[in-house]
Amino acid sequence: MDDNEKIRNFVNMQYVKMKRMAAVGSLILLAVNLSFTIYPYTAHRFNDYVFGIPSAWFGVTSIFFLVVFFIWLGSHIYTSTMEMYRSEKKAEIILNPYQVYAFQPFWEMWWRDIYIPQMKSQLVTLKYLQSIEEKKNKENCETVQYYNLTNEINYLESEIKKVECWLDLGYIPKEDFPKHLKKYYITKKQRRL
Repeated sequence: MDDNEKIRNFVNMQYVKMKRMAAVGSLILLAVNLSFTIYPYTAHRFNDYVFGIPSAWFGVTSIFFLVVFFIWLGSHIYTSTMEMYRSEKKAEIILNPYQVYAFQPFWEMWWRDIYIPQMKSQLVTLKYLQSIEEKKNKENCETVQYYNLTNEINYLESEIKKVECWLDLGYIPKEDFPKHLKKYYITKKQRRL
């Protein structure tokens, strides 16, 4: 990895850390800001004291919770009524290379240690069955035609090679993508992340 890539990775890691906290922080700041913006228009209602505490404190607090409630109500309508989460989730998935074409380390391990050995054992089984069928065909003088497994064996061998190539690359090349999914393959650089 070159220095430019290291700097970009470091900056993006810090950005993601801040983004996780910023969502909650920005909602709190928004509610506080709106509370103090609205308060001057309602200050004439809070001129007395409650238990020795200025009622304005209760007023600002109640305005704060009212603003939080309206933010929650807007988000509820946005999510439940308008169902905008579907298009947002689609955008998040399309813009995440690990969701589209790149292999996560866990999935790469799963493919290498579980899926490919299973495919190879199926290949061995098919070759064994083919040898039995050929043996039966030679031994019997009958005109019975036994099932030929050559196409299945060739297909499975090519698929194993293709998947092993993808794992060595760390991603699925664009030319191997199904045609109906190529519109989601939006990256310019095909490489391991």
